[in-house]
Amino acid sequence: MAAATGGRCSKPLSTWSTHDTHMAASLLNIAAHRRRESLMNKIPHVLVLAAILALSACAAPSRPTAGLDGHAAAVATLQRINTQAHACWLKDSDFREFGIIPELDTTSTPRLLIIPRGKPQSLPRAVIVASASKAQFYGPLSSSPLSSRINDDISRWASGASGC
Repeated sequence: MAAATGGRCSKPLSTWSTHDTHMAASLLNIAAHRRRESLMNKIPHVLVLAAILALSACAAPSRPTAGLDGHAAAVATLQRINTQAHACWLKDSDFREFGIIPELDTTSTPRLLIIPRGKPQSLPRAVIVASASKAQFYGPLSSSPLSSRINDDISRWASGASGC
């Protein structure tokens, strides 16, 4: 086992997961209940405990959490919306005073910002956020005459459709 993990077969106690800690505590409780057994009976239990702890320390890390997969799906959805919004909205006279800034490479919630054209430092007029196949927006434009069009467009694009 040590050869498969590059010669290291232990991990510092500070990196133990909750599962590792609970497993070790359970095994120690089992060992404590067997105190009345003779010394010869205890040695195999201690060896088993040591082997299990060593193997759990060498175990491969668990798969990434679903949150990471959800983040990647949200980014992919916003990329589709961004592509379509640039193709459709920026050529439309209804959106001539707006620009779109994608914030997709963030570790927090990825989003698209609809801002006044030529003023990248100004407050957004709308913020579009998405999940795997659903998008929504909020901001001052959500109470404007463009609201229903924006909502219809981003919902359609989030579901995979294209076109203006």
